[in-house]
Amino acid sequence: MSVPAGVSVGQRLQVTIERLVFQGSGLGHLPDGRVLFVPYTAPGDLAEVEVAEAREDFVRANLVRVVTPSPVRVAPPCRYFGNCGGCQWQHLEYAAQLHWKREILHELLARVGKLSGVPVAEPAVPAGPWEYRARAQFKIFAGTRLQIGFHQRETQRVVDLDRCPLLDARLNDVLRTLRSMRDPALPKLFPRVREVWAAAGTGTGEVVVSLFARAQDRAAIRLLFHRIQAEVPALTGVVLLDGDPRQHPRFVDRHGQGAILERVGDCRFRVDAAAFFQVSGLAAGTLTRLVMEAAALTGTERVLDLYSGVGTFTVPLARLTRQVLGVEANAAAATDAVHNLRSNGCPEARIVQAQVEQVLPALAKDGPWDLVVLDPPRQGCSRRVLDAIAGMAAPRVIYVSCDPSTLARDLGILVPAGYRCLSLQPVDLFPQTFHLESVAVLERTA
Repeated sequence: MSVPAGVSVGQRLQVTIERLVFQGSGLGHLPDGRVLFVPYTAPGDLAEVEVAEAREDFVRANLVRVVTPSPVRVAPPCRYFGNCGGCQWQHLEYAAQLHWKREILHELLARVGKLSGVPVAEPAVPAGPWEYRARAQFKIFAGTRLQIGFHQRETQRVVDLDRCPLLDARLNDVLRTLRSMRDPALPKLFPRVREVWAAAGTGTGEVVVSLFARAQDRAAIRLLFHRIQAEVPALTGVVLLDGDPRQHPRFVDRHGQGAILERVGDCRFRVDAAAFFQVSGLAAGTLTRLVMEAAALTGTERVLDLYSGVGTFTVPLARLTRQVLGVEANAAAATDAVHNLRSNGCPEARIVQAQVEQVLPALAKDGPWDLVVLDPPRQGCSRRVLDAIAGMAAPRVIYVSCDPSTLARDLGILVPAGYRCLSLQPVDLFPQTFHLESVAVLERTA
């Protein structure tokens, strides 16, 4: 593709950053009116940038230096910031991060969802801006020496870390132990290890480590367990997994526990090593409180909990309603959800292990349903799911989202189909990043 006239790749420019946009970059304008996106900038920066990509309607550039810093710019405390892709906003005051997350959500609602007048609250903050992550997925590159950390921004290269300021101290201890192992080192025990997941229970003190490696290396997990436990006494299990980490990994073997206990309010949840859970029990507690407040239950309702995971919402809903049915595709999570319902005194609630798209049309015919709660993955809901929800005409829908762009898209379908958004509560589960959780409460109007 030809480069538009007036700007060329490699050219250096000065630009004033006007605002932040989804996925974290700063936005400015070129003299010809085109927008310019620059990572690691702050609103109010005068920045020298180098053009990396030029198109007819926008330009992408990399930051060379800050000529005049923004009033909201701060020194990032992590020496890996700017190389590691885990954070985008460590250079911003935390108050500015919260402000811009709300502004970006407003902008996406208007641009993607074609919605106006949605009442967006100030972001809720479950924890402090540091050491809040009780779950981590470490990437591994075992070349001439072990590299363990997170991916570099927009690449598959591993940024080798000795510590991450976002992690719970127990996870940093796991990271330090794995990288310092000798005689044998981690790649000798597991020659094709690809990822290591670590989870620390909130309020329970437990730690479980999971590895993606070859099934024939299962005998080594016992030694690894004792190596880690010597440095991290809270370790309760090491699990060996196989398959694609993004696509329902397969359990191979374990030493110790294969799941972790989480405490959310007065409920306890078993979470399998291969099951999804929020970034911490504290984060899950904040979302649960918001969902339960929005549900406004009287005890007579029939409730559908879609993408129900290990039952984080299903359990408290089941305690206060007439009937709850959860739908979850992940087999490990669905098994945990059944266990968690029973262990928390809710044996009458049901879990269906299936894709929501497959079973929702039949469940819709089993109505009426008084409330639908949904917490879909980052890609949001398919049109088939949204059409089925709209056709059910449930009086209330609570949509828990981990991606504001797909939330805006999906609300842009549900609202014209007969719902209005009563409230939208952003929740900052991921400080120092552009990521944003939200809880939208919808009421049927037609």
